[in-house]
Amino acid sequence: MGLSTSLDVAFSGLRAAQAGLDLVSQNVANAGSVGYTRRTLTTEQQVAGGRTIGVDVQGASRTLDTLVQRQLRLEQAGASYAAIRASAHGVLNRMFDQPGGTGALSSLVDTFTSKLQALVNNPSSYAAQSEVLSAATGLAGSLNDLAGQVQSLRQDAEDALGQAVSKADGLLKGIATFNAKIVATPSAALQDQRDALIDQLSTLMDVKVTAQPNGSVQVATTGGLQLVDGVRATSLSFDAKPLGPSSAYDPDPAKRNVGTITATGPDGFGRDILADGLIRSGEIAAQLELRDRTLPQAQAQLDQLAAGLAASLSDRTVAGAPATSGAATGFDLDLSALQAGNPVTVSVQDPGGATRTLTFVRATSATGAAAATQAGQIGIDLSGGLAGAVTTIGTALGSAYAVSNPAGTTLRVLNNGATSSVTALSAQATVTGLGSGNPEIPLFVDGGRANATYSGSFEGGSQLAGFAGRIAINPAVVTNRSTLIAYGPAVPAGDTTRPSLLLDRLTDATRSFSGAAGIGGSDAPWTGSVAGFAQQVISSQAADATAAMNLDEGQQVVLNAVQSRFSDQAGVNIDTELTQLIQLQTAYGANARLITAAKDMMDLLLRIGG
Repeated sequence: MGLSTSLDVAFSGLRAAQAGLDLVSQNVANAGSVGYTRRTLTTEQQVAGGRTIGVDVQGASRTLDTLVQRQLRLEQAGASYAAIRASAHGVLNRMFDQPGGTGALSSLVDTFTSKLQALVNNPSSYAAQSEVLSAATGLAGSLNDLAGQVQSLRQDAEDALGQAVSKADGLLKGIATFNAKIVATPSAALQDQRDALIDQLSTLMDVKVTAQPNGSVQVATTGGLQLVDGVRATSLSFDAKPLGPSSAYDPDPAKRNVGTITATGPDGFGRDILADGLIRSGEIAAQLELRDRTLPQAQAQLDQLAAGLAASLSDRTVAGAPATSGAATGFDLDLSALQAGNPVTVSVQDPGGATRTLTFVRATSATGAAAATQAGQIGIDLSGGLAGAVTTIGTALGSAYAVSNPAGTTLRVLNNGATSSVTALSAQATVTGLGSGNPEIPLFVDGGRANATYSGSFEGGSQLAGFAGRIAINPAVVTNRSTLIAYGPAVPAGDTTRPSLLLDRLTDATRSFSGAAGIGGSDAPWTGSVAGFAQQVISSQAADATAAMNLDEGQQVVLNAVQSRFSDQAGVNIDTELTQLIQLQTAYGANARLITAAKDMMDLLLRIGG
């Protein structure tokens, strides 16, 4: 190797050392910069004629573990999801209050029942009657307020979804733009900026990132939705809507009355991504869960409680009377007192021994019957007489039973006289008057439907949906509070029949509450008293809040651990940089000494030659 070659090699070493010093200075200066990834110098030996003739600086590369980075993004999505759920469940728990709290629903129900007990003890007392109405008014008002707050939270979730989707759409476009820049001019700084956008996106949804040979990345959700492919980004949009108690998502746009997320690809084809569940974590998934499951369930709990209060005090049982026709036996049931929404229950034992209990819901129109059936019940339209009901009930029971209308409003259900059995036939009829002669009373009414009696009607939509926001005290009872005692013209002022019945219906009588409330299981009804259901609602909210908080705390621990791993590997460590600085200083000095020595030798040769 000649002196000139030695000089070239030394100069290339100086250039490499200088480049290394530049990177160290960048690392130290950005040690606290969010999103900055530590750079290291990539070098390669220069080879010519089978000999090394220097060092070539290839550029700066980032020091990061892509597997840890992938895990970090998934944990970021999980942490965002858990934090939003924990916050919402905490708010709900505080709204419903803890069991035994002075503002708890269970406490308000207990207050109402205690005032009823006082009325039983002194039914003629004007003060006792007033206190019952005051407690009932407070209970109805609390249900109204809670229902309004739940609906407000649900609308907030809808609005938050719109904001999150809009932000995600902007991030996707930004990632595609950086892809184009990086393909054109590879740069660690541009990669850091692109990663910062992807990190923001990972708090909104669960994403996986795949690096491409040209420096670009593909971004998709873990559910398989392609978001960014090179320089092309999928467009995301959300059609926010004003929500009501009956608003629900449906894949059919004609039935959907909440907003959905539409992903439009470069080909212009739009896709409803909620139909396939393509976003499974992050803020968007959390807000969807709140809007479509958590808050509707809280609303269902309130509606079920309100309906239980109203119906337990106003519904009476209409029992079937034994009936026969030849060898066939069964029951007759008079349906004249039934209101729209009142149930008819038939219990049978089929040939072979299997037992069934079927419930049919009275409707006063074909539309109401269809709405009841769509809601999972069997609607029977009695607007044109019992012919339609006979057909519907007969079809549901099957050929082993005979269903007929022997006269007027009487429904008859008989067995086949041999192998089947009709074990019970009854109905619930809502009492609409205050002095009907029945001790039941429509104390609570539907204030949003012109103070109509609550009967669970499906006419004009489900009366149950949103009933907690409309429940009110019957103004006729407020005007004449003596009706808390008198259920007919001959009832004495001190009679305890009605207040005793009301107290029993709330505290001891059992009724079924739909599984939609999530008490006792989503698919199975909970059976118990109205007061017991109120307690279950409070306990359920407290348990859900605790579970959500524990999940959030656990997720934060995992996220912090992964963040620490990523920072240790990709972040800047000042001690490491100072060590690197000393090495570079030594290398720089050694290369400079080589250049000086070569120059001295060349000068000596020139003097000898001269």
